[in-house]
Amino acid sequence: MLKKRGEMADSPIAPIAFVGGLLVYSITSPTVYSNMGHLFFYPLYSSYGLQCLYTTGTWLWVYSIIWIVAKCCNDKFNPTFYKFFCGASLYAYLSHYFFILVISVLVIRPYKITFIPALFIMLFGTFAAIIVTYAPLVFLYELFVPEKETKKMEIDGDKPVEEELEAEDEMLETPEADAAARAKAEAIEKGSQGARDLENFDGESGISGEQMMQDDDLISQ
Repeated sequence: MLKKRGEMADSPIAPIAFVGGLLVYSITSPTVYSNMGHLFFYPLYSSYGLQCLYTTGTWLWVYSIIWIVAKCCNDKFNPTFYKFFCGASLYAYLSHYFFILVISVLVIRPYKITFIPALFIMLFGTFAAIIVTYAPLVFLYELFVPEKETKKMEIDGDKPVEEELEAEDEMLETPEADAAARAKAEAIEKGSQGARDLENFDGESGISGEQMMQDDDLISQ
């Protein structure tokens, strides 16, 4: 799927798909004020046709945001920030309305705070409550369940550069690679002429590069 998406992104289909996606999203964003439900009514409209359009547009947003963020924000930057900011997203989704109600009942309404101050108190207060209550949950969870290593998502179908370098280091650190390196070093030390200048060898001794390679093979054997 990733390879196919990359091929489509480099083809003339890309601008057509972009314009078509905007068109479909505009169609699936109903802005009518009839057949509407109440605040806790999902998906907002009571008419079946409007419900289908509204939910389809929501999924288009989810699909677009996932690929945009995977392409542009596919790095941890800071492990601690990543753990709390990304890890708390599901917890925030489940608990944010509870903290909104608590702040509105205990702070906003009793003190009759006006709209603008209440907006900032509600926004930052809810965010702070989510982080403060999420941190102890992470601490307790990591006491019983060790943290798993995560790998960077392959967006373009290729391995990230960091993974390629790590794989090369692992290959170099194998016992077979160490044994081969030691054998090569011993063969060079035992050679009568020692290390040779590959660039100037022909001019100095008159021996061809092919003969030199054959001599090295005999020494290594």
